[in-house]
Amino acid sequence: MTRMRPLLRAVSLLAIAAAAVHAQQDPPRRLDFSRETGAEPVTQDTLRRTTPEMRSAFVRNQTILGLAVYGPAFATMVGSEPATRIAGYLVMAGGAFFAANEAARQWEITPARQVLASRMAWRGAGAGLLLANAAHIREGEAGAMTLIGGLGGAGTGLAVGSGLTEGEAQAMVVGHDIAAASALALMYIIDPYDSDGTGTSPQLRVLLPTASGMFGYALGRLYAGRAAYEVTVGDALLLWLGAGIGATAASTAIAESTPGAQAVAGTVLVGGLAGVWSADRLLVRRYDHSRADGAFVSLGGGAGALMGIGIGVLLSGEAERSSAPTLAFAALGATTGVWLTERYARPPADQGRRYELGAAAAADAPRPARRADFNPLAALAAASGTPGRHSILRFTF
Repeated sequence: MTRMRPLLRAVSLLAIAAAAVHAQQDPPRRLDFSRETGAEPVTQDTLRRTTPEMRSAFVRNQTILGLAVYGPAFATMVGSEPATRIAGYLVMAGGAFFAANEAARQWEITPARQVLASRMAWRGAGAGLLLANAAHIREGEAGAMTLIGGLGGAGTGLAVGSGLTEGEAQAMVVGHDIAAASALALMYIIDPYDSDGTGTSPQLRVLLPTASGMFGYALGRLYAGRAAYEVTVGDALLLWLGAGIGATAASTAIAESTPGAQAVAGTVLVGGLAGVWSADRLLVRRYDHSRADGAFVSLGGGAGALMGIGIGVLLSGEAERSSAPTLAFAALGATTGVWLTERYARPPADQGRRYELGAAAAADAPRPARRADFNPLAALAAASGTPGRHSILRFTF
């Protein structure tokens, strides 16, 4: 058995399971009062105020970043002596809590800002650290780059998250990850050998995926903002799951051969992108998943993949001689798990894209935001002559 087969299996399984670890506590549900409920409409100003849940989530995530990212990076930056580094770590790790509380007091921490501030901070710090290692710079400078990347990512997330929905924010994060991974795969397709000194430099192998990730943020925002259907936070989470299942299914084509780095990168890239497209067509366009729904379906896909692996090993008798069947059963099991979990979760059908027609009034004079809700499914039903009442377009003033 070649050495590439265990690697293929590990990469594919990690890709399937990756979506399941992005679930945090379910944020407050979006309030959508119609005229039939008799409740008062909620203004955009009300929806954008800092809630205790969002503030707690923001402070918690930034404190974790202080312990895991800001503190170590600052400690490395301020000196080389153990005592100096310990003191620097303690100051920055503790200060992250108070700085986050002050930021929550100065800024309205909406769900979108909470998502982007933490996710962009992790990715910015990781990009700074990778660039520093690729450039072989000194430890102090590497710590500074990591700290700047993390704090810059958090600040950027707070700035660009204004006016976005949580689904649009999560789609930006997914766009970053898919674009960065695609660029990395393309680098290995173009030049699979990074240690012979004749191809692309290590710095370029890090710089291009990092730049592509920045571009991916914009693509994710464009995707969620321009789609004819609503992209919720749970919908965006399921795009990761689709990429994992697609990469696993595509890997069965080369698992029994002796693939090189180019073949592995190309297969995973094509399969992952096909999986993202399938998830968009079959899940995102049809349903409006909450964060809890997206996490639940992702866990179901991971559980199905584990069952598929077990069935493949039991049928073949030896996992080492059955890489392709095992991966095929894993992809089939993950797909079946998603289908079954969708039946358990029963997410609501997609209600169509929401278009904002005006801004809300100030907090001191609250008025309901003007909004038009368009339901393309109702329009299709009305056009086809389906009996019943179909609410195609609803205006809220």
